[in-house]
Amino acid sequence: MTEKETLIARLKELGKMLGRDVNTSGTIQELSMRIAELEEELDGDAGSVDGENGEENASGSTGSTGSTGSTGSTDVDIADAAKEKTKATTTDDRVTVETLATLHIDALHATRNEPVSIVEPGVIIRVSKQDADELIAKGLAREV
Repeated sequence: MTEKETLIARLKELGKMLGRDVNTSGTIQELSMRIAELEEELDGDAGSVDGENGEENASGSTGSTGSTGSTGSTDVDIADAAKEKTKATTTDDRVTVETLATLHIDALHATRNEPVSIVEPGVIIRVSKQDADELIAKGLAREV
């Protein structure tokens, strides 16, 4: 049995242990990397999000591994940015308004203090004084 056949057999064995099909194509280096990732997943918590991403990366080509990996860190960066945005906007002076139409807007929910971007009619939000004046003038909201 060649080295590549041995690696493919090991990949199939790991796939059975994880209960899913795995990609068995690629170079010896790619197969070896895939095996290492799957073994790491088996050693760690198989239900973890990172483990699932690792397996998905392993089943794709090497190019997708780099792309997906960077996307994962971007998701974290976006979440951190949203938290920072919430902190920044909660210190501003805000005006409470009730929407009269569906709006796509940068605002805070009136009670949960969370950023909202799409608001249906009848929802109470907090916006900057300038935005509130503009919404009221256009008949899209009323001050509460």
